[in-house]
Amino acid sequence: MPRRQADIEEQLHKLPTGREILRAWLLLMALTLGTMLAGKTTSTASLGIAWTAVLLAITWMKARTILAWYLNLRAAPHHWRAGFSAVLVVLLLVLLGIYAFGFFDLMPRR
Repeated sequence: MPRRQADIEEQLHKLPTGREILRAWLLLMALTLGTMLAGKTTSTASLGIAWTAVLLAITWMKARTILAWYLNLRAAPHHWRAGFSAVLVVLLLVLLGIYAFGFFDLMPRR
């Protein structure tokens, strides 16, 4: 078998199966329910820092699931997975910081 054909077959072997995609989808649905509960969707009250952090943690899990199974990042080298995870964590921490900045009203009054 030519080398190119072997490379193609190896890449196809790394694709997720239908069952794995279904499990990922079910996990995403469960995490969506978790988001609705943690986000207190029926309440108009502010969430506070702790619940916002829980929401962002669920968001991180959902993003990781999408990257790993739907974009097949699980088949990528470790440094790519680690890099995407690091960027996600930094982005979510920045969002939490922005929320905390507004929540605690840290802006000086004029």
